[in-house]
Amino acid sequence: MARSRTTAHLLGASIVALSACSAASAGVPQEWDIDLVCRSSLDAGIPAFRLPQFSSLSSQYVSLDEDGNVAVRVFINGNPNEAIFYGNTQGGSLPLTTNSPDTMWSVTVETRNGLIAVEDATLGPGGAGVHDSAGNLINRFEIGLYGIDGIAGVSDDGALGYRAALGFSGQGIVLDEFVNGIREQTLLLSTLEPSDNTDFILSPEMNASKQFVANILPVSGPSRRILRFTPDTNGYTREIIAETGSNPDGNFSSFVNSTAIAPNGSIAFNARRAADSLWQVSRRDSPADPIVSIARGGDMGIVNSNLANFPPVVNSNGLVAFRVEDNTGSTALFVGDGSGGPDALTRIVGNGDIAETDLGPIPFGFDFGGTTGIQIMNGVVDINDADQVAFAAFLANGTIGIFVASPAGPEGCTAADLAEPFGVLDLADLQTFVQGFVAADPIADLAAPEGVFDLADVQAFVTSFTAGCP
Repeated sequence: MARSRTTAHLLGASIVALSACSAASAGVPQEWDIDLVCRSSLDAGIPAFRLPQFSSLSSQYVSLDEDGNVAVRVFINGNPNEAIFYGNTQGGSLPLTTNSPDTMWSVTVETRNGLIAVEDATLGPGGAGVHDSAGNLINRFEIGLYGIDGIAGVSDDGALGYRAALGFSGQGIVLDEFVNGIREQTLLLSTLEPSDNTDFILSPEMNASKQFVANILPVSGPSRRILRFTPDTNGYTREIIAETGSNPDGNFSSFVNSTAIAPNGSIAFNARRAADSLWQVSRRDSPADPIVSIARGGDMGIVNSNLANFPPVVNSNGLVAFRVEDNTGSTALFVGDGSGGPDALTRIVGNGDIAETDLGPIPFGFDFGGTTGIQIMNGVVDINDADQVAFAAFLANGTIGIFVASPAGPEGCTAADLAEPFGVLDLADLQTFVQGFVAADPIADLAAPEGVFDLADVQAFVTSFTAGCP
């Protein structure tokens, strides 16, 4: 937002006056701040939050970008009857809406770099659209040479990656983009090409720089193989990340269908070990690096068989997040990096935890009764390189919320204690505030109204800073 000359003058004066007065820790974060982004409600007695009343987020996939924005499909009982929510912990809106009698979009929504990619909800292969955060159509991908059969991701420049339908029975992996206004569809892998040795392709994923990962069923050789595709001057380089049978880092008998790829190309997948039938959450950064065990069945009460149900996600810092059932009798959200020791795995949310919501504290989890019991996690999770994790969760009042979990830094002695070393007010705190204020970062939003950066925030910082630590 634009700032007044008076605000800028006071900020500059504060810097001079306060100047006259005077890296992230290793391992997996153990403490997390969990913030509500939006919440649906089908109960007339319970208001929704940032969504229309009588809306549902059941079984929707949450996508998280590098700036902490989430995109998710929402069903609405009214007009419109379907929408895409886009927002963050500070607010949000419904940039895409429709009132069609038929389902408009598929469950998979991807967001990156201020773009939102949505796939048509069709019984067979269809098209997709890429929109900006205001809902304006940037590119429309109708069925061309190939129909879209599951979006794999959207790149920073708006290109789509997806599993494609080839003819009546074939499958492929396609990069689809507009180059100088001309559409180009690049086929990376095809079940119709004998030299590709591929019988079936399972849920490929693409990162911001157009790298792909895919779990495939080969025509011959191992029963499963995980491949990474990296763009180069000649097209794409293909690498084997893992396969069933003998691996240098252990023998696997099966993989979970979906895999994940980080912005830097690291791969995460769940695999069953042949030796002991334990499922293992794994990460591999390249074929030259070992396969890293993030977690196995039994770790921190993780139910082994449940690791076969949902895929993990991974970021460029090596942090892997995954949802799984644990011995509390419900689903939980874990993160780990495989570094070993007591701090290598953390449960962010689980049975018995409390969510801070717009309605006050509410327990995570809804009791569906019978054999289903209490369920917490709802749909897939996502992670970004800021180590934030987005997820959907049932609440005890029957509503569903979208949350973003962020590593909690050490608490400062006052509101002005924003940077290390904590417990000391110095130039590092001043510089952090100034940078945050200029960038409209929530770290500098110290005074009401929330989301507005003005004189009140500067005055709050100056007052807190000059008061010193207690």
